[in-house]
Amino acid sequence: MTVRRLALLTTLLVSLPALAQGTAKAYALKKDASTLTYRLNHPAHKVVGTAKPIAGKANLKADGTLQVMVVANVKDFDSENQNRDIHMQEVTEVAKYPTVEFKGAATGVTVPTTFPTKVPVTLKGQLDFHGVKQKVEVPVTVLFKSATEVTTDGSFTVSLESYKIERPSLLMVKVDDELVLEPRLVFEVESK
Repeated sequence: MTVRRLALLTTLLVSLPALAQGTAKAYALKKDASTLTYRLNHPAHKVVGTAKPIAGKANLKADGTLQVMVVANVKDFDSENQNRDIHMQEVTEVAKYPTVEFKGAATGVTVPTTFPTKVPVTLKGQLDFHGVKQKVEVPVTVLFKSATEVTTDGSFTVSLESYKIERPSLLMVKVDDELVLEPRLVFEVESK
């Protein structure tokens, strides 16, 4: 075997694992197309507040590891009731804890060969809310709309009291402890 053939064979063998596992991709969050929604229940009514995230990114590594990070300003959540929003900002101490942040990862994710394709994924990570960091699992549906655009839709529940938040009340009755968070995020491949 010639030196040239040996070098070519070595290069091919080294590159095979990368080809089999996929190519790494970095995605930027499309902030204007993305939303974070919370839902709270009170015996008298249901509360829904929505905000646009202020930052976010996703990285899909060649080994199939998907990493996601999203940040939103707590004051940006709008329930279409200014008094309610002000009260929520008081109980979440928005001046002291201005943001809510999620960082998580999942494994076994690959870019499909045909589009659009939906992939169920569970992101395991940490939610930093009201100065408290807790582990959470976020089941999402990842929709690869094209080779360059991806959306995620999901829903998960947290306890207000576990994040040391005094539950807001109306007519001396507190809202349920359960807060449902629904991320709807749109990402696009970062241009180099």
